[in-house]
Amino acid sequence: MNASVTCIVDEGAKVGSALIGSKGSSLVFDVDGKRVMFNAGRSGRYLVHNMHQCGMKVDSVDAVIISRPAIDQIGGLNNFMTNRTVPVDVYSTEEAWDCKRLLGGLISADNVGGIKKQPAGDDWIQISEHLFLSPCVDQATREMVMVLITADGPVVFSACAQSGITDVLNAVKGRFGKISAFVGGIYLKRQKQPAVNQVAQTIREEFGIERIHLNGCTAMEGIQKMRVATSNDSIKDFFAGDVLEFEV
Repeated sequence: MNASVTCIVDEGAKVGSALIGSKGSSLVFDVDGKRVMFNAGRSGRYLVHNMHQCGMKVDSVDAVIISRPAIDQIGGLNNFMTNRTVPVDVYSTEEAWDCKRLLGGLISADNVGGIKKQPAGDDWIQISEHLFLSPCVDQATREMVMVLITADGPVVFSACAQSGITDVLNAVKGRFGKISAFVGGIYLKRQKQPAVNQVAQTIREEFGIERIHLNGCTAMEGIQKMRVATSNDSIKDFFAGDVLEFEV
């Protein structure tokens, strides 16, 4: 059985497509007969547009995960919900509902119908047979990550890893053992090359992860620095419209 993960929102978009690059991040998992959205990006308009470009109906999503209390992850949720006709479970920490858009009010279950709030952040939550949501990997940032259990081992999906990649990987390794791949964002803004070299060394040497797909908070500057740090082509990008397949 296979699972697929589609990037819906990222600043980068698939070349030659009608997809729109946008701030924030959003991934969609198709696994175990369920469709799960991991974050909603900053703009709901671009989120919904890109979903349609990828052949996905808004109502086809069975659950939504908001990984951290930041507008880049929850900003598109209200618009996403107004395009739905059925309620949906939304897993998040309580702090996520305090995020305010630059234009408009709070992102809140009270402002738009159909959100079925599901508390998260304290313990591991099994979303489906092969898909798990972590507790907060850091209490300051209140960030959570997704883990897909594949035939090759656990794959980590992160929006930002703002507290540091070591916190994220230790949390997953402690629960599931050796990690086979990392996908998503690492907060590398304004990091100089020696600091990025250390991040790359941590991922590849300390945790033994060779398959790495970067997007989100990493940004193109960070992706390029990670490629310099590894001196090979093991660092792949993962832009809007790209799809990863895994055997589960």
